[in-house]
Amino acid sequence: MAAARRSPFLMESSFCASNAKTRAIFHSDTGQDHVLWTQLQEIADNACGQSTGESTSSSSSAAESDSLGGGSIRNSSPESIFAKSTTINHTSSSHTSFEDDKFGRLSPMVLSQPSSHKLKQQLMISAGKLRKGASPPNLDHGYHTLTPTSSLDSPAARNSPDSLGVRATKTQISDLHILTHNAKHSPVSRNYKTAVNTNLNSRSSTPRSRVRENHFDRLSDDLVVKILSYLTSNELVMCSRISRRFYFVAWEPQLWSSIWLVGESLDADLALKTIIRLLSRNTSSQQLPVDTLVLGGCQHLTDRGLAIVARRCPQLRHLEVQNCSNLTNGGLMDLVTKCTLLEHLDVSGCHMVSTIAVHQPPQLPNTLVPSRSMQIPHQYHHPLHQQHLLRRSLNLQYLDLTDCTSMEDSGLKMIVETCPQLLYLFLRRCQNITDVGVKYISSYCPSLRELSISDCSHITDFGLYELAKLGPNLRYLSVAKCDQISDSGVKQIAKLCYKLRYLNVRGCEAVSDEAVETLARSCSRLRSLDLGKCDVTDVGLKVLSENCPNLKKLSVKSCEMVSDQGIQLIAYYCRGLQQLNVQDCPISSKGYKTVKKFCRRCIIEHSNPGFF
Repeated sequence: MAAARRSPFLMESSFCASNAKTRAIFHSDTGQDHVLWTQLQEIADNACGQSTGESTSSSSSAAESDSLGGGSIRNSSPESIFAKSTTINHTSSSHTSFEDDKFGRLSPMVLSQPSSHKLKQQLMISAGKLRKGASPPNLDHGYHTLTPTSSLDSPAARNSPDSLGVRATKTQISDLHILTHNAKHSPVSRNYKTAVNTNLNSRSSTPRSRVRENHFDRLSDDLVVKILSYLTSNELVMCSRISRRFYFVAWEPQLWSSIWLVGESLDADLALKTIIRLLSRNTSSQQLPVDTLVLGGCQHLTDRGLAIVARRCPQLRHLEVQNCSNLTNGGLMDLVTKCTLLEHLDVSGCHMVSTIAVHQPPQLPNTLVPSRSMQIPHQYHHPLHQQHLLRRSLNLQYLDLTDCTSMEDSGLKMIVETCPQLLYLFLRRCQNITDVGVKYISSYCPSLRELSISDCSHITDFGLYELAKLGPNLRYLSVAKCDQISDSGVKQIAKLCYKLRYLNVRGCEAVSDEAVETLARSCSRLRSLDLGKCDVTDVGLKVLSENCPNLKKLSVKSCEMVSDQGIQLIAYYCRGLQQLNVQDCPISSKGYKTVKKFCRRCIIEHSNPGFF
């Protein structure tokens, strides 16, 4: 051993001398495998020695070129390499395709070494020989000869997903952000069928014990999109984090035609920016097909978020920004100017909003009268009429300004001038509105169908006189807690708005049986009436029951003059009554039983514990 250590070339010479013997062992069918394993161990040791050695002598180089199992290929010529590979292919021709497939799974770092071709040739010969003769079970070949139970030769491993180059990956992707980072910069489509089918084919030949079958992969993308369409926006975001396929499917633009974001702690500006950026990848145009946007209680929503929506969602038709206290008139003006198709707007609870206007085009000079070029009718040739015709207006039909405490008559005038097509207007608790603002409503919105000015304490009978000009178009009116309203105003409404379906005069203590009688005889189509805290008696209820048999809802809460007689008349004539409120009224069990007898589907709200 001391001589071998001092002269490392002795191992090479002995190795070269035994080269012919090694070839005979490789090409023989006798099965002397213990000799084979000894020779393979010497080949591996010599290969390591040659790859790290410092010797470059010509004798050792010749020995390496003559040796089939020599160490490094660094000193071999291309011709010798080709000759050796030809001999190897001839020896193990029946297993070449499988071995090439096995070596294709090696890491690129291993294949890039100078001795990779030599090492490949050695392992191909050894594998071929091992398949011809089995090793004796009582012979210990060493630790380096041990093979795992699930080797590459097994059919399960050959068809497993690991055979697709997964083993060459050193790091695992554990974050969805890393997985989808590159997808953020390229268009996304739902052409996953090829990839899904390939994955299914690879799984079909895998034992069920290793890979659990996912039935969702068998569904088409259209079906998955249909299923996801029943989820909310927050649920879609969570689904996009399940897998790569769900990520692409969940961000289909057709699933985001309606966006619902609710939460006081939600950063609405950042959420809108992110959602719009992700949806923009799937469309070539800058416009997104978003038609509904609901932001409820988003305290952090500002005009910047509305500017993003106005720029990228011009097809918006429905917008709700309830209780977003940071919005101002400027943000709403920018949005309604760019979203010309907007029909439904709910800004209830936005205390800083005092008006809604649109950017107007520059005014024409008074001397300019373009009658022929603009085809303006002759009666509108006057410059003032032309300025009115050129004024831009909105297509809003529904506007809710509830709890917009900054709203005044001047702001209301600007709104109704800009929105002449309004059908539904709600001004609940806008306490700065007076009869002047109500006059603007009836003047600029003649088609108004529903109006609520409840809790507007400055409204009087003069305001109701102006609202009566709306005529039969008005179907819904709420003047609850407008304590300055009396019988005079209600009678005027009843006479001119005879198609009224809903009327709420709760808290108007000056309203008595006189107004109820006029209302009952004029508005026979009345369906809902709230007379809470009004000066109403059984006489008014009798006339009401005889003239309004189709009444569905009635409230006489806190009407102390109503007794069992009036309630019994209502129950007898209004058999279709569905809801009755008799809280704080002197009603006994007799009246209660009468209602239950004739109006079996009626829900009775009462404060008498004896009715149970």
